[in-house]
Amino acid sequence: MNRKITAGSLIAIFIASLFAFPAPTEGQSERDRMIEAAKKEGEVVFYGGFSVSDVAGFIKKFNGKYPFIKVNHLREGAEKLMTRVLTERQAGKHTADVIQARGFPAQVMLDKGVFTKYLSPESQAYPKGFKDPDGRWATMYVQTSIIAYNTKFVKPGEIKNWEDLLNPKWKGQMVIDREETEWFANMLEVMGRENGLRYMRRLAEQRPTMWEGHTLMAQLVAAGEHPIGISLYAPRIEDLKSKGAPVEWVRSDPVIGFLYLVGLADKAPHPNAARLLIDFALSREGQTEVTESRRISMRPDVKPNPPRLVDGLNVHPSNLALARSYDRLYKEFQGIFGKK
Repeated sequence: MNRKITAGSLIAIFIASLFAFPAPTEGQSERDRMIEAAKKEGEVVFYGGFSVSDVAGFIKKFNGKYPFIKVNHLREGAEKLMTRVLTERQAGKHTADVIQARGFPAQVMLDKGVFTKYLSPESQAYPKGFKDPDGRWATMYVQTSIIAYNTKFVKPGEIKNWEDLLNPKWKGQMVIDREETEWFANMLEVMGRENGLRYMRRLAEQRPTMWEGHTLMAQLVAAGEHPIGISLYAPRIEDLKSKGAPVEWVRSDPVIGFLYLVGLADKAPHPNAARLLIDFALSREGQTEVTESRRISMRPDVKPNPPRLVDGLNVHPSNLALARSYDRLYKEFQGIFGKK
C-alpha cells in the first residue's frame, strides 16, 4: 500500500532519529576535554604513604592508560605528610595535586580546606562510610585494626575478642603503638564512652609495652618478643604468615577500619591529571593493583588478598569527625597507657 509522505511526517521521522542515535553525552565530552588538558599538564604530583616498591606497580598500570602523564610520588608517614602539606600552604606553596592520607590527619587537612570537591564517577561503587557525601574524598584502601598473636605462645581460641585480653595470664605479654589515638577514640565510640574508658583502664593494667610503628610491632610479635599485638594491621599479619611466620589474628567484633583517603588538593597545579589519577585509584583496575600490596579495597567488586581479610568481619569505619577532639583524646590515651 502506498503511503503519502507529508512534511509533518518527515519532521517526525527526523526527531525520532535523534533519539535513536544519541549524540555523545555531556559526561563523555567533558572526559575528553579532561584528557586533552591532562596531556598539556604532562605530570601529576602524588603525596601519599605508599612505599616505593608498593607504588611502582600502581604507577605502571596508570601509565599504561595515560602514558603522557608523569607521576611524581612523594612518600611520608601520615603525621609528617600532614605537617608538610600545612607548612607548604602556610608559605603559599601549592605542590601536591593528589593527597592520600590516613583518616585523622586527613580530617585535620579537610577542616583546613586542603581538599577540594571532585566527585569521581568511580566513587559511586563505594559503600556509605567509605566516601565523603560532599565529594572531597573516597577510601583508597583500608587497614583493619586487629588483635595479633604468636602461635607458639597463644593457642588458637584462647583469644576470641577484646575482653579476652584482660585475662591476667597476658599481663606484660602485649605491645601497643604509643600513637594509637585513632583506635582508642573509635573503640570508645563503639563501646560507649564510659564502658570504653573502663575497658581501656583495665587493659592498661595489663602493662602492655608501648612501641612506635605497626610494621615493627608485627615483627616483634612474629619474633615472640611480645606474644600479643594490640591494634595491628591484619594485612601485615597475613603477609608474615605467607612467609612462614608463626602468627595469626583474631576476628573480633568490632574491627576498626582505618581509612586511607585520596582526594584532590585545592589549587592543584595539575588538576586534570590529578582527576585522572583519582579516577584510576578508585577504579576496579586500580583497586586490584592496590590489593597486590595486601591493602584492603572497599569496592564490593574487588576482593582483598587473601579474601579472608574481610569475609565475615564487622568492619567499623573510623569516624573521622572524632579527629576534631584529637587533643583531648590523645591526652586521655596517654594518661591511661602512658603511665609507668
